[in-house]
Parts: sequence; structure tokens; C-alpha cells
Amino acid sequence: MTHSRRRGAIALGVVIAAIVMAHLASSAWVPAVSGAGVSTQPASLFNIGSFFFVVGAFSFGGGLSIIALIQEQVVQNYHWLTQREFIDGLALGQVTPGPILMVAAYVGYKLAGVSGAVIAGMAIFLPSFILMLSILPVFDRVRKLIWAKAALRGIGPAVIGVITVSLFRMAPYALPDPIAIVLLVCTVIALLAWRIGAIKLVFLGALAGVLRSRLPLAPAIRAML
Repeated sequence: MTHSRRRGAIALGVVIAAIVMAHLASSAWVPAVSGAGVSTQPASLFNIGSFFFVVGAFSFGGGLSIIALIQEQVVQNYHWLTQREFIDGLALGQVTPGPILMVAAYVGYKLAGVSGAVIAGMAIFLPSFILMLSILPVFDRVRKLIWAKAALRGIGPAVIGVITVSLFRMAPYALPDPIAIVLLVCTVIALLAWRIGAIKLVFLGALAGVLRSRLPLAPAIRAML
């Protein structure tokens, strides 16, 4: 047990030092912006790559928790995107093949075009390959220690809390009017009561959005609501 405590203390110190260094590095690499709007000076490819590499290397909990971190930094801290643009990126990411973290490529594209998308997509996934090839055997032993199991049990509820807060923050922008709220309620009912597949509902929602913007009655219905 003493051996485990010593390793735990060393590992904790390394993690804290790495997080502090990553925070300082990302703050130094990202250009300052003014105001609450989107940055008027696009970020460089180095800024984009370094930011998403840090996100991929020092985040816990899978894609959803990382999305919450990206949303907080990209929208609220760096003002690279508006909240509406970020939600549009999430929607696009859900209808394309691949994990939810492909929203990084969307952010990179919005900032620097195709090259920004390539750099952002590679940077956010690169740390996972490095970790898999370098420390996976050590991690397999460490996760069996008592202190590691206790830490993971504490991380779980924290990740759920982060995701919940992020969802509440994005909700007003994802549900801007009564029609969007009706679509959300119908989707939840279809999933729980009728068990319609998620892919079908995504495409039905896209069709409803197109019809809503094209039909001449749509503006009148929105005005009535």
C-alpha cells in the first residue's frame, strides 16, 4: 500500500504540473480578442493545432465531455465562433461518419479553411495515438491501484455535471423558438415511445428544417407562435 501511495503522489504531481503547463501554453498561443463577438483576426494554423492538441491530451470522459470543453474555450473564452455556429457544427458532426470530436475539423474549417480543418482534426486525435503507443502498459497497471479506482469514481459524476451544464448553456441557442421546442418534444417521444431509429429522426429533422424555411406559410406560423 505504501508503494501505491508513493506512486499516486508522484502521478498526482505530474498531472497537476501538466495541466498548469497546458493552461499557460494554450493561453500564450491563442491571440487575444476584444469584445464578445467572434475574433476579427483569424487564428493561425499553429494556434489551431496547439489548442486542439492540448484538448485531446488533457481531457477526461470521452467525446461528450471534450465537446463541453471545446464549447467553453472556442465560444466563451477565445470567441472564435458564436454559440449558434458551434451548435451548427455539432449538428453537422452527427450526420457525418466518425466520432463527435469531428467538430474540431468544423471549427478549424471556420477559422482557416480546409488546411485548418485538417490540422484541427489531426491535432485532437494525435494525443490518443501517442498515449496508446507509449504509456498503455503502465496505465493498465496503474488503473488497478486503489487510489486510481477512487479517482475514476470521482471523475464520473464530475463529467456528467460538466455535460449537463454545457447542455443547459447551449439549450437557448438550440431551441430559439416554439417550433424548435415542438420538434424536440416530438423527437423525444418518437425515441422513447415509438423507438424510431436516431438516424431516421435526424434526417426527418433536417427535412422539417428545410420545409420550415421554404414553405410560404412558415413565417406566418412563426408569427402566430
